[in-house]
Amino acid sequence: MAAMIPGSLRVSNDVIADLAGDAALECYGVVGMAETDEERGVVHLLPRFRLRKGIEVSLEDGRIVVDLRVILEQGVNMAQVAANLESTVKFILNQIAELHDVEVRVHVVGMRNN
Repeated sequence: MAAMIPGSLRVSNDVIADLAGDAALECYGVVGMAETDEERGVVHLLPRFRLRKGIEVSLEDGRIVVDLRVILEQGVNMAQVAANLESTVKFILNQIAELHDVEVRVHVVGMRNN
């Protein structure tokens, strides 16, 4: 077992976004992260190396908020996949980054046949 080292841990928003994005891609029913082009009204499926574009990390009332914009597989139960996605991201952020009070918001911006 590893020994506890006293001190504090600081985690950047980019690291939080990377952890959340990787956790999201492991969830059943998630095709990928998405970016919305507001000007054209088009949704783009992001490649793995650009996941951060589909994730927004912010601080609201002293609490970390992670907004995920995802594309899901056609035919899945959206509510169940969103709940699983929220739970998985919270678990990963708790285990790896030691973030305990995180709100995860899932925004389904599209569906896709795989």
